[in-house]
Amino acid sequence: MPLRTAAILTAVAALSVSTLTAGQRSARERDVIVSATLSTGAPALNLGPTDFVVREDRLSREVIRVNPAPPPSHVMLLVDDSQASQASVPFLRTGLTAFINKMTAGQTASQFGLMTFGERPTKRADLSASPAPALDAASKLFAIGGTGSYFLQAIGDSCKEFKKHGATSPIIVAFVAESGPEFSNETHDQISDALHAANASLWVISLSIADQPDRSPEEHERARVLGGVTGDSGGMTRTVISTQSIDPAFGSLAAVLMSRYQVTYGRPEQTIPPSTVVVTSKRSDVRLTSSRWPR
Repeated sequence: MPLRTAAILTAVAALSVSTLTAGQRSARERDVIVSATLSTGAPALNLGPTDFVVREDRLSREVIRVNPAPPPSHVMLLVDDSQASQASVPFLRTGLTAFINKMTAGQTASQFGLMTFGERPTKRADLSASPAPALDAASKLFAIGGTGSYFLQAIGDSCKEFKKHGATSPIIVAFVAESGPEFSNETHDQISDALHAANASLWVISLSIADQPDRSPEEHERARVLGGVTGDSGGMTRTVISTQSIDPAFGSLAAVLMSRYQVTYGRPEQTIPPSTVVVTSKRSDVRLTSSRWPR
């Protein structure tokens, strides 16, 4: 074989091996978005690979790198404007306005929309790259007398909106007045499936003024969403006990969302995909939240 031909074949073979190796490495890497908070609720900053432990179906995975997470592609604000929210409206207007402004202040901003769910889910501002429609809708909020909540239905409608807009990493941020009745027909399992299918996480600020021992079946389903589905999706529920706490709660939530991490870990080649992924921290003072649904 001529020397030139042998050299060419050797180079092609080396390139093929290099390309295959890179492809295999890329196929094994998986990303998970993680929020990290301290006991105060403030974001835990400057975490690195050694601070995270990733397990898929209880099997430990190698954490390869940790980077700041990109902002969510889309944010749907769900606002309870039922009668139970009447005293909350002034605080919602200021809290939502500040939240939108903080989340859209960066160079890469999320698309924002706003939907209310007193009486029925109603789109007040379509998902848009401009924050102006959502800001305008927030400034015009008012409570509808004699109405109850359709919170779970609004979550399902939001997931449909995400799919229609081609959202890749959306979130839902909701305000719920738990003292009001819930009338949605959806179950917590259906809501979990809808969020999973849309690759969306659910973040809730819940106004809880008093215990409600005599809950309806619909309110039990809402409670299971607030108590479990939020965390499974990679979000969380923050409970406030006074209307004055609503505004700072939105500010705190914006800080957490803007400081999330993208944790990249290795997954060995396997035929059966994992059913759960759990991310914890080696630091006892840090609480992590991430989706339990592997990608």
